Amino acid sequence: MSESGPQWTDEDPPCEVLFTGHPDPIVATDPAGRLLRANPAFERLVGCPVEELRGDSSLRFAHPDDASRVDAGLERAAAGDTDSYDVRGLDAHGSPLLVRLTHVPVGAPGAVTGVFTIARDISERAAAERALADSERRYRGLFEGSGPGIAITDVDGRFIEANPAFLAMIGYAQEELRELDFLGVTHPDDREANRREIAALLAGERPWFVLEKRYLRKDGDVIWARVSVSLVRDEHGRPLHVAATAEDITAARCAEERLHRSESLRRLAGELALIGGWSLDATDHHQEWSEEIFRVLDHTGDAEPTFEEALRLYPALDRERLEAAIATCLEDGTPFDLELEVVTFAGRRIPVRAIGEADRDTRGRIRGIIGAFQDISDLRRASRAAEEAARRLTTTLESMTDAFFTLDRDWRFTFVNQRAAELLRRDRADLLGRTIWEEFPDAVGGAVEAAFARAMQGEGTQVVEEYDYPPLGACFRIHTYPSDQGLAVYFRDVTSERASRLALEERETVLRRQADLLDAAQDAILVRDVSHRITYWNRSAERIYGYPAEEALGADIRELLFEDPFGFDAATAAVFEHGHWSGELAQRNRAGDPVTVHGRWTLVQDDAGRPEAVLAINTDVTEQKRVEQQLLRAQRMESLGTLAGGIAHDLNNVLSPVLLATELLQLEERTAEQAALVDTIASSARRGADLVNQVLSFARGAEGERTPIELATLLADIRTIVRDTFPKDIRLTLEVPDQLGMLLGDSTQMQQVLLNLAVNARDAMPDGGELSITASEVTLDDQYVAAMPEAEPGEYFLIEIEDEGTGMPPEVRDRVFEPFFTTKPHGVGTGLGLSTAAAIVRSHGGSLHVYSEVDRGSRFRLYLPVARDEPTARRPSRPAPDLPRGDGETVLVVDDEAAVREMTCQTLRTHGYHTLEAADGAEAVARYAEHRDRIAIVLTDMMMPVMDGPATIRALRNLDPEVRVIGASGLHGNGKVALAARAGVEHFLPKPYSVRGLLDLLADILGADR
Repeated sequence: MSESGPQWTDEDPPCEVLFTGHPDPIVATDPAGRLLRANPAFERLVGCPVEELRGDSSLRFAHPDDASRVDAGLERAAAGDTDSYDVRGLDAHGSPLLVRLTHVPVGAPGAVTGVFTIARDISERAAAERALADSERRYRGLFEGSGPGIAITDVDGRFIEANPAFLAMIGYAQEELRELDFLGVTHPDDREANRREIAALLAGERPWFVLEKRYLRKDGDVIWARVSVSLVRDEHGRPLHVAATAEDITAARCAEERLHRSESLRRLAGELALIGGWSLDATDHHQEWSEEIFRVLDHTGDAEPTFEEALRLYPALDRERLEAAIATCLEDGTPFDLELEVVTFAGRRIPVRAIGEADRDTRGRIRGIIGAFQDISDLRRASRAAEEAARRLTTTLESMTDAFFTLDRDWRFTFVNQRAAELLRRDRADLLGRTIWEEFPDAVGGAVEAAFARAMQGEGTQVVEEYDYPPLGACFRIHTYPSDQGLAVYFRDVTSERASRLALEERETVLRRQADLLDAAQDAILVRDVSHRITYWNRSAERIYGYPAEEALGADIRELLFEDPFGFDAATAAVFEHGHWSGELAQRNRAGDPVTVHGRWTLVQDDAGRPEAVLAINTDVTEQKRVEQQLLRAQRMESLGTLAGGIAHDLNNVLSPVLLATELLQLEERTAEQAALVDTIASSARRGADLVNQVLSFARGAEGERTPIELATLLADIRTIVRDTFPKDIRLTLEVPDQLGMLLGDSTQMQQVLLNLAVNARDAMPDGGELSITASEVTLDDQYVAAMPEAEPGEYFLIEIEDEGTGMPPEVRDRVFEPFFTTKPHGVGTGLGLSTAAAIVRSHGGSLHVYSEVDRGSRFRLYLPVARDEPTARRPSRPAPDLPRGDGETVLVVDDEAAVREMTCQTLRTHGYHTLEAADGAEAVARYAEHRDRIAIVLTDMMMPVMDGPATIRALRNLDPEVRVIGASGLHGNGKVALAARAGVEHFLPKPYSVRGLLDLLADILGADR
C-alpha cells in the first residue's frame, strides 16, 4: 500500500480479518480515487485479481451513465463525509451490475489519507423487487380490471377494499364503502342467510361458499348477485380477510321471474277467464282438450269424449252452425269465431265462445283445426252490468248536486248534466257539440282557460278554488280531470260558501284580536282539560312561569307548576264542586324559583253541562307578597323601636338621678378610695346612658351628635369587642397608621357600622379564618369618583374589612345592601345589618363598596371624609371651668319621676337656684299660675301621664306667652319633642343630663337677665 493511503500494520489483526473476510466487496483508494487494495469479495465481483487493478481509477468499474455520481461520492469522502448510494457498475467482462456503494473516509477531516469503499451487489434483490413490483402490478391490474366485482372485508365484515366493478355494481365510492359492512349493503331479507354462511366460514366448517343474494345500491335500487366467498388466513392459519367475488345476475333473475310470471299469468288467466285450447285432426276427427275445457263442460270422467259426443252437447241450431264452420275451415281454411250455447255434462246451460283456425303442415296443407274455447257467462253478465252501470251513471250524473260536463279535445261539449245546464243557464241541446269558448267568451284568457289548457296538455287534475264569472253573477269552484277523450269538469256554485268563509275569516280576525288581547294581559291566562293537560297558554304565562307555549301545551299542569300538589288538588275539587274558585297558590317557575299567584278559576262546561275545561287567570303576587313581608318586618321593627323607646325613657329616668347624685358627690371632699368609687359609679351611669342612646339610634333612627372622633381609638374598641366575643378560631389583624386625622361623626353609629361589618365577616367564616381590618388616608380625584356617583373629590379615610369566608356569587353581591335581603335561614337574620350600615355611611358623606368571589372571601371598602376643621378637631383638651351658679332665680321642675325631680332640685339649690316642684303637667300649670312672678324658667319632662310635655307647654303659653321653657327628654327625635318645638320651645336637655349640662344651659338662657 502507498505511504499516503489507508494502512494498518500487522499489529491490527482484527482489521485485517474484517477486511479480507467481509462478504461484501471492499476497496481502498487514495484521495484521488486510485485503487490501492481490494478484498477477495471485490475480486470475485469484478472477475480479476487486484494486482492487475492496482493504480487504476475506481471509476473504471462504474457504468458510464453513473460515473459522475461515483466521482462526486469520492470527492465528498475525500472531504471527510461518509456517503451511500445505489449505482450501476460493470464487472471486468463489461457485464452490468447494480451495487450500493458506501464511502468511508480514513483520517481526520481536512487530512483524509484514503477512502474505503464497500460495494454491495444488490442486483438479485433489485431483480426480486422488480419481480415483486411486476407481480403487484399484475395483481392490481387483474383486481382493478376484473369484470366481476371483488370486495375484501375484515373478519368483522367491514369493507377494506373493492375493485371498480364492485363499486359500480353497488354505486358507492371507495371511501364511502370503507364506512360500511357487508350486512349494511345486503337486502334485509337476505341478511340472516348471509350471516349464517359467514359464521360457518369463520368457524372452519367450510373453506368457501356460493350464494345468490340481493344488494342495496346507494341510490336505493336492488340488484341480484351470485357471490363466491372465501377466507384468507395468515401464515399461522388465523382468519385474516374475507374475499368475495360478485357477479351481477339481475338480468337473468329478472328474465326468470318474467318467464315464471308469464307462465303463472297464462295459467291464472285460463283459470280466471275459463279459456281452454282444443285441436281437431282433419283425417279422423280426433280431438284434444286442455284442462280448462274439461272444467267448463263439467266433465269428470277419465275417458275423453269423442268429437260426436261433444257436438251433441250443443242445441240443434248451434250444433249446425258449429258443424258448418268446422267443415268450411277444414275445406278452405276459413277461421271462425262463434258465440254458442252448450249444455254441460252436469246439465248446466251456459254461453260459450268457440274460435278456430286452420292448422297447416310445412307444405301449407290443412291437417286440422286449432282453437280456443271460453265460458262467456261472466262476460255476458259483465256486459249486462256495464249497460246497467252506464244507465245508472247517466242517472247519477243527472241527479248529482255538482254540475258536470265533458269536453272533447276540440273543446266541444259532449255531455252536460241537468245541474250544469241550470248553473250555466243554458239548455243542454244548445250546448252539446258547441265549443266552450264560443259559448262563454268571457272565460277566455282567465284562470279557467289556463287550468283547462294545463289539464288538456297532460299536467293532471287542475283545481280553480274560486272563479268569479260576472255574466252569471256567480262564483264557481271547478275541478278538471283529463281523460283520453278530453276533459271531465265538475263545478259548483260557491257564492254563498264564499260569503260564509269571508264572514268566518272576519270572525277569526276578531278571535285573533281577542287572542292578542289575552296575550297582552298582564295575568297568566291558561286553559286545561279535565285530565289537567294544558290547552292554552298566553304570553304572560310564558313571562311569569318561563315556559314557552310550545313546551307548556300538552303538559300536565301539576307536574309543570306545582311542587306540592295539595293546594292544587284542593282548589280543583272546589272548582268542580262550585264551578269557580279563587285564592292564592304556591307554584314554581321553569328555573325552580317559587312563584305566588292569586288564581281565579272557572269551570267550562259543554252544552250538556259536562265539565270540559278549567279557565285559570293567575295574577303574579310574588313581589307584592315580598313587599308585604318587608312591611310586616318594618312594622315589627317599628314596634320594637317604640318598645325600645319606652324602655330607654324609663332607663334615662333611672340614670338621671344617679348621674346628678354622683356629680354632686364629686364636688365634696372625699378620700381617694371614696372618690374612686364615686368615679366608678359616674362612669357606669354614663356608659348606661350611651347604651340607651345606641338603642335609640338603632331602633328609632335618631340622628346622633356629630363630634370629632379618634378613628384609631374607635378601631381599638372594635378590636377589643372582636377579641372578647368572637370565636377563638377567628384571627383578627388590625393595621392602623400612627397618625390618622379626625373623623367628624356619631361615634355610636360608627361603632355600629364597624361591628355590623365584622359580624358579617364572622358569619361568612363558620370554620374560622382570618379577619383583616386596615385603615389609611386616601385622596379621591375627579377621575376616581366618576365611578362612585355618591362621592366627591377630597380627603377620605379608607377602612377595609376583609375575610377568608365563603364569598358571594354576583346575584347575591348585587343585592347585599337591599333592606331585608338575607341569605341566612328563616328566623336567623333580619337583612337590616348591611343596609343600616350603608345608610349610616351615606349620612356621614361616605360610601360603602363590596368585592367578593365565591370561595375566595369578601372585602368591604368604607370611605369616610376626613374632618375639614382638623386643627379645631385636634386641639388639646383644657381644664374644665368652674360650674356656673345661679343668682337666686326660681326654676319650676316638672317630672313624674320623684327621684329625677328631687335630685334636679337638690342640684339647682346647691348651685344658687330656688326651686319649685310639680309631679305632672296639671300640677305644673297650677304652680305656675300661683307663682308666675317668681318663676324665671320651667324645666319640664316631655313624657308624663295625665298631661304630657307638649300639652303642659301649650297651657303655660296660654297663661304667659313669654314663659321660658326647657324641654327634657330621653328621646331626641320623638314626636312630643317635635310638638314642643312647633309650640316655640327652643331649648332641650337630653336625659340623662349632667350637672354641667343643666347649669350651662340655665346660665346661657338666664345670663342676659343678670
